Amino acid sequence: MPTLLADPQFKLFAICSVILSAQMLILGGYTAATRAKNKNFLNPEDMKVSFKEAKLVEGAEHPDVSRVQRAHRNLLESLPLFFALGLIYLLAGASPLGAKICFGAFTGARVLHSVIYIKEVQPWRTITYAIGSLALAGMMVLIVMTVLA
Repeated sequence: MPTLLADPQFKLFAICSVILSAQMLILGGYTAATRAKNKNFLNPEDMKVSFKEAKLVEGAEHPDVSRVQRAHRNLLESLPLFFALGLIYLLAGASPLGAKICFGAFTGARVLHSVIYIKEVQPWRTITYAIGSLALAGMMVLIVMTVLA
């Protein structure tokens, strides 16, 4: 195991994975905080821990809560790809420079994408999404090139 921990690409993957996992937790908490700010709760038992004037949400969520949930869901859709491809990338021994570029670009783009999504900023939301997707595609290409070499 010490050789794995000495591998700079593994360290970068580990740091990026922790950042993205923390982001998931933060977005989950931010969803709850936004719901509380709007004095809504989802389940009848939540009334025990909600503000007295809070109301049970029946039907559509408040638009602010829905926006945070969409940002959260969007991140959730891309993380399994990053975790799986990153692990395959490391095991395949693909380009160290490619790891720095792809892992860093994906992580930076996904963190920015969530912030931009919540702040409702276009075209930057689309641009950061595209950068994250291109980073994943780059990882796929580099994996295939390495495996077929």
